[in-house]
Amino acid sequence: MKGVPRHCVVLEEHSEEWKSEFEITRTLLLEILDTNVLDIQHVGSTAIESIKAKPMLDVAVLVKSMDEVLYEKMKANGYTYYNEVAQGHHLFILRDENERSLQHVHCYPETACSSFEEQVRFRDFLRIHVEYAREYEKLKLELCEMYSDDRESYTAGKRAFFDKIAELALRENK
Repeated sequence: MKGVPRHCVVLEEHSEEWKSEFEITRTLLLEILDTNVLDIQHVGSTAIESIKAKPMLDVAVLVKSMDEVLYEKMKANGYTYYNEVAQGHHLFILRDENERSLQHVHCYPETACSSFEEQVRFRDFLRIHVEYAREYEKLKLELCEMYSDDRESYTAGKRAFFDKIAELALRENK
C-alpha cells in the first residue's frame, strides 16, 4: 500500500494488490484480536474494483467487546487509536514512518453491528450497481479537486451519497 499523506486526499486507479493487502491484514488482525473477532471485511473504495480510491486500506472489524486488551494489542502492533469517531465506531490507524496513512481499521463492538453491516451493504451495493459506483467515483474526484489537503471536508462531502446508497441497499435487501 502506498498510503496517503496525513490529512490529504489522493485517488488512484484500482489495484489488484489491494485485495492481497487486505488478506494479509485480515490474517494479522485475526492473530492480534483472536477470539474477540466476529467478522472482518474489506470496505471502502479499495474494495470496489470499478472505481478509483485512496491507496489506503479500510477494514471493518466486528468484535465481541472493545476491552482494554484490544487497545493494547492494536497499539503493540503499530496502530494508533483515534477514539470513537461515530456512535459505536472506533478507529485505529496504521501509518508508516513518513506519517502516511496505510490502513484505517474501523472496529465495531457487537452492540453496534448494524453500523458494521451498513458498511458492508454499501460496499456490496456499489459492487453490483456499477452506475452508482461511477456516480460515487465522479463525486470523489470532484471532492478531491476541491479538498486535496482537507480529508475531513472530503469525507463530509460524501455523507449524503453514502446515506442515499445505504437507504437503497437496505430497501434492496428486504
